[in-house]
Amino acid sequence: MAVDAQATGPKRRHTTGAATRELLMTTAERLFAVHGVEGVTLREIQLEAGQSNASVITYHFGSKAGLVRALITFRYRTVDKRRALSLEQARADGVSDDPRAAVWLIVRPLVESIEAGEMFVPFLARLSENPRTHAEYWPGRIEAATVDALADLTLLAGLPDRVRRGREVQLYNSVLNLLSEHARSGRRISEGQLNNYVDGWVGMLTAPMSPATSELIEAEARTKHDRE
Repeated sequence: MAVDAQATGPKRRHTTGAATRELLMTTAERLFAVHGVEGVTLREIQLEAGQSNASVITYHFGSKAGLVRALITFRYRTVDKRRALSLEQARADGVSDDPRAAVWLIVRPLVESIEAGEMFVPFLARLSENPRTHAEYWPGRIEAATVDALADLTLLAGLPDRVRRGREVQLYNSVLNLLSEHARSGRRISEGQLNNYVDGWVGMLTAPMSPATSELIEAEARTKHDRE
C-alpha cells in the first residue's frame, strides 16, 4: 500500500495544480468580462476562486499579465483547433475564398464557447476596448486560422492594405461586441438570428470602397509620403 501511495502522490499533486490553474483562469475570465482586466485585482480573483493562499496566482502565473496570457492561450487551443479544422474542410470543398465561409470560421467557435457557458467572448470584448491593454496582455501571434481565413478572401485582395486591415478590425470588434451581449444576458442565439448577423458581417467586410473614401486615403498617403 505504501508503494501505491507514493506512486499516486505526484500525480494527485499535478492534477490538483492543474485544476487550481484552470479554476483561477475561469474565475478571472468571469471577473474580467464584467470589469475589464484593469478593474480586477489579483486579490479579488483569489478570493472569488475560494483560495486562501494570497500568493496562489503569482505561484501559478507569475503576474496578472501571465494569468491573462495563460487564459487566452488556454481558450484559443480549442478555438484555433476548431477553426483550423473548418478551414481545412472549406479548402477541401473549394469555398475557402467565399467571404461567408471565412466569417463563419471566425464566428462559429466563439458561439460554441458561449454555448458552453464560458465568458471568453465578453472578456475578449473588454480586452479589445483599450488598445494599450490589449497590446500589453496579448500573448504574441495566435489566431493563426483566423489570419489564414481572412488572407484567403480574394475579394479583399484589391483593397489597399490600410482599408483591408481596417475592415478586419471592424469585423473582429463587431463580432466580439455583439456576441458578448448575448453571453452576458444569457440569451441563446438562434440559427436564424446568427445567420442574419453573418450576412451583415459579410457585407461589412466586402463592401466596395466609395470614390470619396478612395480619394481621401490617396490624399492622406501622399501627405504621409511628403512628410517622410
